[in-house]
Amino acid sequence: MTAKALANAYSQALGNIFTQDIKPFEVEVLVAEVGDANGSKSEIYHILYDGTIEDERNYAAMGGQADEIRRFLKDHYLEGMTLNDAVAARRARADRDAEQNADERDLEVAVLDRTKARRKFRRIPLEALSQLLGTAK
Repeated sequence: MTAKALANAYSQALGNIFTQDIKPFEVEVLVAEVGDANGSKSEIYHILYDGTIEDERNYAAMGGQADEIRRFLKDHYLEGMTLNDAVAARRARADRDAEQNADERDLEVAVLDRTKARRKFRRIPLEALSQLLGTAK
C-alpha cells in the first residue's frame, strides 16, 4: 500500500464523517511514505478534519499555530537541514515572536529516519529535545 492510497482512504472516511455525522471528528492526520536509498521519493500527506488532502513537501506542522509555523518554515527551510538546524530555526521563531516562555513541553517533535530498518518515524524524547533546545539558543 502506498501513502497516497492510505491518505485517500483516510480522506474519504473523514469526509464522510464530516458531512454525515451530527458531531464530526475534528482530527488531522499525517501520512508519510519514506523513500529509501535507491532513489524513491518521500511523500507526506496532511488530511484535514473535513477530508481535504494537502500534499506537503519537506516538512509539516499541525496544531494551534500550524499556519504560522508553515509560513515560517517556507521562508527558513533548507534542503538537507540537520535536526540541530531545524531546532535552531524553531528557537529563532520563538525568540522573534516573544515566545520565550515556550519550551520543550510545548512541542511534539518527530523525524522520518531513512536509516531505520523498519519503523521510520522517530519521536524526539523530551530529554533529547531539551538538550537540543539548550544547544540551539
